[in-house]
Amino acid sequence: MILYSMISNDSLEALFLTGFVPGLLIMAAMSLYAWFFCRRRRTRTSKRVSLRELLAVLRESVWALLLPVLIFGGIYSGLFTANEAAVVACFYAFFVEIVIHKDMRLRDVKPVVVSSAVTSASLLVIVAGASVFGEYLTFQQIPNLVAKLVVAKIHSPWVFLLAVNILLLLVGMFMDIISATLILTPIFLPLLAPFGIDTLHFGLLMTLNLGIGYCTPPLGVSLYISGAVAHRDLFYVARAVLPFLAIQIAILLLLTYCPDLVLWLPRLVYGG
Repeated sequence: MILYSMISNDSLEALFLTGFVPGLLIMAAMSLYAWFFCRRRRTRTSKRVSLRELLAVLRESVWALLLPVLIFGGIYSGLFTANEAAVVACFYAFFVEIVIHKDMRLRDVKPVVVSSAVTSASLLVIVAGASVFGEYLTFQQIPNLVAKLVVAKIHSPWVFLLAVNILLLLVGMFMDIISATLILTPIFLPLLAPFGIDTLHFGLLMTLNLGIGYCTPPLGVSLYISGAVAHRDLFYVARAVLPFLAIQIAILLLLTYCPDLVLWLPRLVYGG
């Protein structure tokens, strides 16, 4: 969301439509790999869920399923803005947990609020530092200098996108997606027009690249979370995700050089 707000004035609907097809491609490819992997290993499967069990699960999760309906329904109907939707969602989740599910008691609210405040404060410190650094880059006209240098050395948009992909993959290994987005967007933004690259296309590529960084060592946050859940060390988890990283990078290259896969749905809806 931060990236698109910085590089484009397109609506929230355009953002969603741009990532719809790539998201389906990635999920389908990973699911297909997982299916072949389990068949080759002859992994034991659980019994098929009955209709009664399915209905019971749906009935139990109906309040959670209503949350995205509330958020997107409120935004698209004009009842509230995207920022106000976050507040509405928080109050809705709070009400459901306290009153309906009763999984949380009032005395548990304070530690949750404190933990959330600490996490938010840490994030805002990073955002503040990145914003100051971005302002410094702009004040020193460094993005313009980089743009002139890149345009002078690289003449093909395909070579430019390949270089950007490699750079973003490396950056994603060491930086979180928000900091990297805030720092790198002012540098890359002036480079798009000379090469005729659509901002929605580039925004998706940048998001995918930095998202892959969450699964790459040495600072891949998802690797540490997965290791903690599975009770495995970092090296084991890093080896296990290599096929999934290969799938994501292959789809990234496909979307890089086939922009129509990304843009056909927004163009179909908006007639662009």
